[in-house]
Amino acid sequence: MKVFYSNLCLRHAPKYEFISGKLIDYIGKSNSLSQFEFLSPDNYGLEPILSVHSKDYVEYLQTAYQEWVNDGGSEDGVLPEAFPHQNLSSAKLQNIKITSPIAKAGLYCFDMSCCITENTWESVYESAQVVISATMELKRIVEESESDESSFVPSVFALCRPPGHHANSNLCAGYCFLNNVAISTRLLVKANKRVVILDIDYHHGNGTQDIFYSNSNPLYISLHGSPDYPWFTGDESEKGEGQGEGFNINIPLPKTTDDDEYLKILKRIIDENIRPYNADYLIVSLGVDTYKEDPIAGLQITSGGYERVGELIKSIELPTLFVMEGGYHLETIGINVGNILLGTT
Repeated sequence: MKVFYSNLCLRHAPKYEFISGKLIDYIGKSNSLSQFEFLSPDNYGLEPILSVHSKDYVEYLQTAYQEWVNDGGSEDGVLPEAFPHQNLSSAKLQNIKITSPIAKAGLYCFDMSCCITENTWESVYESAQVVISATMELKRIVEESESDESSFVPSVFALCRPPGHHANSNLCAGYCFLNNVAISTRLLVKANKRVVILDIDYHHGNGTQDIFYSNSNPLYISLHGSPDYPWFTGDESEKGEGQGEGFNINIPLPKTTDDDEYLKILKRIIDENIRPYNADYLIVSLGVDTYKEDPIAGLQITSGGYERVGELIKSIELPTLFVMEGGYHLETIGINVGNILLGTT
């Protein structure tokens, strides 16, 4: 399996959060994973990013830190102190020119987890290039195998940092700034491909849901712990709207969900929803914060259970792009991601 990654992704390292190299170390050094080929991303510019994210939001991410520091803000990074809220009925945001760096921080952020540092834009931009490069490579492999009439079903892993599935078109949240999965999906949809997004991160991918809520392509499916962050999204009643009605599927799960229960639900979703959709590609929002010892999340999934998850995903028999999302038990993150990827080989 080809793995796209860049060390520049680690340059986003805010003082009050952590980024670990343990995942890349495990995949790179483990003898059992020696078949993994590491590739650096190409630079595809801003166009694929702007197909998902608003121009003003992208400009904010590029300039937020310097504007903040120039205005006297802490060099540790940008954090909001106030957020626009729907109950502020007198605030006509569409008519207000927001110029203050402090106000902008609240306007473009959903929570307190997205501290913007001097190197954040470089990292999130590079993370997007990782997923774009992985998408283009998977597409190339598929097209070549079709011309050769090969039965080979390829998979590629985009090791993105920061992650993406909480970011919507103009908001950062949950450690996410650019929605990597949405950027990849938009590229494939523009190429007239049908896409299923399977989000197996512990947390609901509110950003991905929001971006595609009115679309019938992709089909978005999220299995996530509930009740938990992001608190206000992820209910079963959220089924999409307009042309997207019925193409958004949420499966909230209790924290007691173990390997067997999880796999039973995943198999049902594959049989009842994914196979009938007749997609060309599968994109997996790959979070291993469902692990039973995850310090900030966690179902009751074991390291062995992840290999079984990988085997089920392989059984779908679709070209698959795995895109890294969450996982916070640093001692096992490499093992758990590795087990899912091994299950697909």
